[in-house]
Amino acid sequence: MGVSNEKKVPSWFWMVAGLALLWNIMGFAIFFQELFNQEALIKDWTEPQKEWAKGTPNWIYFVFGVSVVTGLLGSLSLLIRKAWSIPLFAISLVAVLVQMIYTMVIAGGLQVMGASSAVMPALVILLAGLWLFSAIRFRHKQWLT
Repeated sequence: MGVSNEKKVPSWFWMVAGLALLWNIMGFAIFFQELFNQEALIKDWTEPQKEWAKGTPNWIYFVFGVSVVTGLLGSLSLLIRKAWSIPLFAISLVAVLVQMIYTMVIAGGLQVMGASSAVMPALVILLAGLWLFSAIRFRHKQWLT
């Protein structure tokens, strides 16, 4: 039997990777819900809110898709301890920033949905950054190959 050169990782590494995966699975589910069942999501919204949601350009859905797919792949790559989680999480973060800045600021989401609507986008941005930061730290500690 050969000796493994892989460094042992602490249990919290697996907790971070698992949380990233769960978060990104939820994001993926929300993406599909918004793409294929938007009417159900917005049925209780006011008319201005519905008009705002229906006015979202298709390219934003593409960017949303990029963010969730790369986030999900980044999470999976963390679980198999691969350094390519870093560029995947970087792409995801950039896509999240583009999506949130456009929808909440440029397209007026904060005005239509109210200031409290900034909480979820802020959390999404924060966690996308956390996954990227974690992957960079894990690579620095040589836990990713």
